[in-house]
Amino acid sequence: MSDTGSTPAPDGSSSPPAGTVIPQAGEIRSARIESLRAIAALAVLVGHVVAESRALGATQTTATGLPLVERVLFGGGYGVFFFFALTGYLLYWPFARRYYGGGATVELRRYAMNRALRILPLYYAVIFVVLVFGAAVSAGTWIRFLTFTQSFSAATIGTVDGPAWSLVVEVQFYVLLPLLALALARVGGGSARRAALLLGALALISLAFRQHYIYAPDFAPPIWRMNMPTTFLFFVPGMLLAIARVELEEHRPPWLRGGLLRADLWLLATVPLWVLLIGVSYDLDWLLCVAAFLTIGACVLPLRPGPLVRALEWRPLAALGVASYSLYLWHVPVLELLLSHLSAPTSVAGLAAVGVPVAIGVAAVSYLTIERPFLRRRRQWSSASAPSAAAQAPSAAGRVPS
Repeated sequence: MSDTGSTPAPDGSSSPPAGTVIPQAGEIRSARIESLRAIAALAVLVGHVVAESRALGATQTTATGLPLVERVLFGGGYGVFFFFALTGYLLYWPFARRYYGGGATVELRRYAMNRALRILPLYYAVIFVVLVFGAAVSAGTWIRFLTFTQSFSAATIGTVDGPAWSLVVEVQFYVLLPLLALALARVGGGSARRAALLLGALALISLAFRQHYIYAPDFAPPIWRMNMPTTFLFFVPGMLLAIARVELEEHRPPWLRGGLLRADLWLLATVPLWVLLIGVSYDLDWLLCVAAFLTIGACVLPLRPGPLVRALEWRPLAALGVASYSLYLWHVPVLELLLSHLSAPTSVAGLAAVGVPVAIGVAAVSYLTIERPFLRRRRQWSSASAPSAAAQAPSAAGRVPS
């Protein structure tokens, strides 16, 4: 889950209105982006409420027989792929600005330190607690989880804390991104449009892997479902938005006018995509790439915000987004702990009524005691490593998190 970004003023000025931002450990974040994080984290939480109460396991195919409402809620698990798109935008933005917009060079040491301070403290805290207080595990399990290699072993992938598999993919993306950004610039001859085409080609290759290893077989091996080759396509929408922002800061194309300038229409256009994905077939999860592009684009490109986009500036929702990483990593251990202390079978509604507020409370405490102290240490170099508030929305010169 990436963690930076911002929103410029609707009139294009460099300073965003006070109502569009929210502080995070002394840094300014886009309220809209943090709200998107909150919605994605809550969606994943609710999806796992259904999975845990129905004992569905990790695969989407087990949910095909659920009632419609529970099937829709279970589909909230796709929020993890939305986080990937946010990461793609936020982390690629400084590289896109550097190679295609004349921005400053990205200092890789600061980039790496910021990523480490953002991800590692909370991850290790959660893994340590779950491993110590859970069932006895081998030394090999400890080593794999401490080195982010659990997703390369059938014995540990998706275990201990289910959502942690996506952190392994995120770390892979962090390491790959500087090399990928350089390769796109070199192979594309410094052209933003050629870079976008190359990214599209890479997304199609990832989709081909997904088709072969996930959609086609009756059972998708977890090692393929939860690793970079079959998930890279979900980072691409955000990366394409970073390139689009650079281009739009230079000049607005003639076709971007009228209704296409209304950000709320971009959000409404995602509704049929979600209906197809969650209501028709989970094998259409590639549609999330389009939905993520439209949703994040509505918040970070220089479009005219309407009531729907402005609703994402609601401060309580944005505040939850600030703690969304804690919510994401703690919610499954919380739900499992609650279920272990309930003597009778628990309904989806019953587990949600207890589990959701408890998970949010744990996330708030976790953010204040674990995340925030380390995030404050980033302030000494944050301006040179990752996108700041100005990266999460359009600005006068020419943005989103995860």
